[in-house]
Amino acid sequence: MTQIMDREGDRFRTVWLIGRGKLVDSIAASLENAKQKAAVLDPDVDWPSDMGCDLAIAITREDTNTKRQLIQRMEDRLPDHAIIAVNCESMPLSDVQAGSRHPSRIVGLNWSFPADLTLFLEIITNDITDAASRVRLEELARQKWGKDPYISSSGFSLRARLMAAWAREAIYLVENDYASMESVDRACRNDAGYYLPFAGNFRYMDLMGTYAYGTVMKDLNPELSKDTAISDAIAEAIAAYAPKTSEAKFRQFSEEILALILKNDHETFDS
Repeated sequence: MTQIMDREGDRFRTVWLIGRGKLVDSIAASLENAKQKAAVLDPDVDWPSDMGCDLAIAITREDTNTKRQLIQRMEDRLPDHAIIAVNCESMPLSDVQAGSRHPSRIVGLNWSFPADLTLFLEIITNDITDAASRVRLEELARQKWGKDPYISSSGFSLRARLMAAWAREAIYLVENDYASMESVDRACRNDAGYYLPFAGNFRYMDLMGTYAYGTVMKDLNPELSKDTAISDAIAEAIAAYAPKTSEAKFRQFSEEILALILKNDHETFDS
């Protein structure tokens, strides 16, 4: 694969951002804040026939065919050296790469809303990912975009699996009348909500003592939920329960959390 040579300084010369919605808008703002030249394209309109760039970022719904079709359109227009980065939450990267002309240049790239006020960036790779492109993207995200990225070399999203396990157990507790939604929210907010801006799961276990966690896991893990779907009833209950928070208030809170994280050491163990 051709290495990326056509760029200005340490940034990619141009980034195409394909998608629409609040997440896409916040990604565009994040890149603009980092002085990264980016052009936003709607996936449902005609694109330029020649999209000369070094990196194309696509945000789509979680549907394999939708992602593959979008990648095909991009490959018809992008130079061979350009990296294609697609959000990839619920499916393995290999499913997204399948059928493409240059699967080694396709990576998963997951963001968190609002992208311009969070450090999160998940880069998903697998055995066929071009190593130089992976390193280049990680360096760019960390050094120029102001992110704290990590690599999932397994080909699937780590964030999605962690969040899915958490949500599955929360839903199980409510659906089986062990707790109310309010109680589950308070348990999460007033415990994990306190330490997560400072430490991840493993650092927190180290701070609190791993022996206690081992004991709890031995007795509790066999009883944890293994449900694979959400019932219509609980989905409707969640929609009715969810408090309506203004976007302005959410952005203000995001700014305050970001400032708190930056005040403390948040380096990962392998940095």
